[in-house]
Amino acid sequence: MARSDIEALGYLGLQVSDLAAWTAFATQVLGVQAVGRADGGVDLRLDAYAARIRLHEGPLDDLAYCGWEVRDAQALDALESRLAAAGVESQRGGPALAADRRVIDLISFRDPEGTVHEAFYGPLQRTDRPFVSPLGVAFKTGRQGLGHVVLSCRDKAAMMAFFTQTLGFRLSDHIRTEVIPGRPMEISFLRCNGRHHSLALAPVPIPKKIVHLMIEALSVDDVGRALYRCLDQKIHLSFTLGRHSNDEMLSFYPVTPSGFDLEYGWGGLEVDDETWHVVTHETNSAWGHTFQRPPRPQSRRQSDGVS
Repeated sequence: MARSDIEALGYLGLQVSDLAAWTAFATQVLGVQAVGRADGGVDLRLDAYAARIRLHEGPLDDLAYCGWEVRDAQALDALESRLAAAGVESQRGGPALAADRRVIDLISFRDPEGTVHEAFYGPLQRTDRPFVSPLGVAFKTGRQGLGHVVLSCRDKAAMMAFFTQTLGFRLSDHIRTEVIPGRPMEISFLRCNGRHHSLALAPVPIPKKIVHLMIEALSVDDVGRALYRCLDQKIHLSFTLGRHSNDEMLSFYPVTPSGFDLEYGWGGLEVDDETWHVVTHETNSAWGHTFQRPPRPQSRRQSDGVS
């Protein structure tokens, strides 16, 4: 397996239908910093990077693109050549797109299921405007990147081959379980740095490209505070507080304003490539993470108080 030039999940782009709801959720629940853009979008910051999550207004309420960071121009050229050798078409982003993404240069390409990915180097660091969480939260980022993203897939074998053989991600482990009762599946977890996984592939029958994204706080107390903010605001939790079996993340899963989940966690496992070996788990979590079905929408008669 080729060593990956990709070093971290650098940023995500989301197309969202309700920018105001997302901005409120991000700042008042998650504790990330929101910065408005001249084009009407919103940049969400978790650290010194100018943007870790870009909110674009649109109807999809889904993932628009994943941005993967490489070390430098030589690494970007090497990745471009590897994609070409594998028969994967890629395009240079050009100065305008690079300026929009706040990077020096980038290429874009698609995975076997059509999701757009971007590889970039030279992200803008806003040390002149330090990251300030509106809720005092500090996040684990740095060389481990933004966090992780879980993608839905129909042809998991093709996706695994693309990310491991073409892009050089390393397999951490598999979970074979029923995350949702009655729906057995095997989820595979892939890494590109010390974070247990920056990407997971899940063959779940949903229309969205994204299953969930994860951000990691540096304090377990911040996870507890965020949990109770969700409860106070009556935000539905798809999964209750728990600790995962494989990456040992203590986390819970609120539903975002776009309808997909966000994992809010602490204490994720760091992997040593020299000693790690691939294992399999038969349970998603050591404890907790109880699935909660979304509440049924009220009928008009019920919402009007008519029984």
